Amino acid sequence: MNIHSVYAVFQRRFRPRRIRALKKLLPLIEQPHTKILDLGGTASWWAEVRVPTPHITIVNIEDCIKEEVQAAGYEFVCADACKLPFSDGQFDLVISNSVIEHVGNASRQALFAKEMQRCGRAIYMQTPNRNFPVEPHLIALGLHWLPAAFQRKVIRWASVWGWVAKPTQAEIDEFVASTRLMSRAEVLHLFPDCVIHRETVLGLTKSFVAVKK
Repeated sequence: MNIHSVYAVFQRRFRPRRIRALKKLLPLIEQPHTKILDLGGTASWWAEVRVPTPHITIVNIEDCIKEEVQAAGYEFVCADACKLPFSDGQFDLVISNSVIEHVGNASRQALFAKEMQRCGRAIYMQTPNRNFPVEPHLIALGLHWLPAAFQRKVIRWASVWGWVAKPTQAEIDEFVASTRLMSRAEVLHLFPDCVIHRETVLGLTKSFVAVKK
């Protein structure tokens, strides 16, 4: 078993619900001429979403997914989402799923949010809740609340990611340095013109979704 197989178990449960909510919140995604920009997305995500518009541009820093994205009929742009090569309001809708927490520190998250809102007239931004007890990437209880120096020492032995993926210390250090979960107040601060929705599990807020129609 690899870690992606573990993630897939949870994705099969939560992803269909998220897609239904996305379509309900933003009906323009079902229109055939809607121009969509997906930051950090994949072709497999859009295969599940199943929208009529072919006007989808996927931005990712991983150039290795370029062929897969283009084979699915979408445009691929390799770029830093904190400094996008697009004009103001170029897209009808800008989407990101679980990306802003990976772009770096709070300053880079602010740049990411600014670029999303600059390039799109409508916004859909989903990110995990820092105050949810389970860290979704590590699949670990409460580790993300601990100091970074302590996380570095225990992630390998106290998380499902550590047990299954068996990351090196360098990979653990990179994860800790580049992953920053956000609170509701932080999301609201970065997306002041958006309505903040909640994704819940057992009554607890698992993720926040910032939406501007």
